[in-house]
Amino acid sequence: MRRGITQEIVIELISELHAWRIRALNVLLTIAVIAVAPAIVLVIVEATRNPDQWPAALVFLAIYLFIVGLAVFRHIDPRLRAWGMLLLGYVAGVLAFARGGLAGDGRVYLLVLPILALVLVGMRSGLIMAILSLLTYAVFAITAHLGLMKGWLVHLDNPLALADWIFAGVPFTVVLVTVMTLLWLFNRFQIRTLQAARRTAAELSQAHTRLAARSEELARRARHLEATARVAREAAAIHDVDELLNTTVHLISDRFGFYHAGVFLLDDAGEYAVLRAASSEGGQRMLERGHRLKVGEVGIVGWVAGAGEPRVALDVGEDAVFFDNPDLPRTRSEMALPLKVRDRVIGVLDVQSTEEAAFTEEDVTALQMMADQLAVAIENARLFAVTQASLQELNALYRQYTTQAWERFTAERPQTVRYMLGTPAAEVWRSCFERVRANGEPVTSLERGNGNEGQYTLAIPVRLRGIPIGVLGFRRPAERGAWQPHELAMVEAVAERLGLALENVRLLEEAQRRAHAERLTTEVTARIRTPMDVDTILQTAVKELGQVLRAAQVSVYLTPAEEETA
Repeated sequence: MRRGITQEIVIELISELHAWRIRALNVLLTIAVIAVAPAIVLVIVEATRNPDQWPAALVFLAIYLFIVGLAVFRHIDPRLRAWGMLLLGYVAGVLAFARGGLAGDGRVYLLVLPILALVLVGMRSGLIMAILSLLTYAVFAITAHLGLMKGWLVHLDNPLALADWIFAGVPFTVVLVTVMTLLWLFNRFQIRTLQAARRTAAELSQAHTRLAARSEELARRARHLEATARVAREAAAIHDVDELLNTTVHLISDRFGFYHAGVFLLDDAGEYAVLRAASSEGGQRMLERGHRLKVGEVGIVGWVAGAGEPRVALDVGEDAVFFDNPDLPRTRSEMALPLKVRDRVIGVLDVQSTEEAAFTEEDVTALQMMADQLAVAIENARLFAVTQASLQELNALYRQYTTQAWERFTAERPQTVRYMLGTPAAEVWRSCFERVRANGEPVTSLERGNGNEGQYTLAIPVRLRGIPIGVLGFRRPAERGAWQPHELAMVEAVAERLGLALENVRLLEEAQRRAHAERLTTEVTARIRTPMDVDTILQTAVKELGQVLRAAQVSVYLTPAEEETA
């Protein structure tokens, strides 16, 4: 992968360097056109004064016009334009050498042109131009030594000896080689630096892309875990099955962004999967008409309900068991997960998306965890409902038993169930007691007599685990003030403990009565078993039962089986 990145960087750098060279070439040509214009004017003026200079002036003018053409026609290949400028510069340098010799500007041209070739075209072109400059200098040195340059020179005091040209050519060659070497090394260093920088930038970009993808994946997992935890919290707090299912499907649609989420539960016979909750508008219409699917036969939901295995249709058009539901026309992919409790399928979690291949392995894993939690929550809610119903039934039976027991207890003691301190007021007590029995709450009232005197009355219910079994009443003169909240709280606490104490006494007496009855039963049974003849047994049974039950007459009849049947 690193090699691929390096190749891409090299290509990109070549492209950018090419664009930069084009911009530099355009700038140089524009500067050349503007800068050379005054020189051309001077050359023409000089040729006008000295007609012998017209050939050179015309050559310079042609070169200038060629430069103008290179600057104007930018659609020409940049390499051709660059070499055109270099060759014109070379011609100008040769002419400058021919006219000025060592005293002229020819060496400047030959020194600058290789640098321009390296910068504008490339390293190879720079080397070619440098070799050409050195060869040109050598040719002019030999020409000057042979005396052939004397007719060309404008400055006649130019040195023409070979030693002079060699002496002047050494620094020219050293400068040219040094500059070209430095430029070559700098060019290589610059390219390597740019490549390293671009490679690092590309690697950072790829690392950033991977980090962003990883962050998105982690964020997606965090959303999945949050949704799963939310379902777990809701399952722990909600005990109503319908409310739990509605909360779950809307949570799945919101957090996962699915088009539709629904929960099917199997009926008591296990033949149909019945839709119980849905998040989409189409799902609500299905709920209204009681939508259900045959287990093991209709649709992906039916298949999952029958097989007990998850099924994912990344393209519903290609799935053989997909049920084309007109209420959900935008479905393109569907996933159904079984709701299992102890390997028993109780329903199906169905999610649908408007995109093809919308479900990933992470989605399947997260939703399966959520489906497992939902199945346990549904079963717990059902067990809670059964437990609540049983508890209510037990409470009703307990209230009925306690009420009947206390009715019997009070009926057996009509004179001992009321105790009073002070002067009784039957009508006042009766009114307060009836009100307490009616609403089960404390009652306070102010009763006034014929004079200005009055009595504050307080009636507190005596409860036994919420069941009223009696009333505790108080009266005091009006000048002592009304009953205060702290007095009511204290009396209610006493009444609660009084109820428990009375219940303990009642249970103790009932236990004693049962023990006495059991003892009598044992004694009678023992006396009956002692005789060995029928008459004695019957006489003993009649006698003992009469004494125990305090009956005036006891009879025993032995009836044959035939008569009893008849």
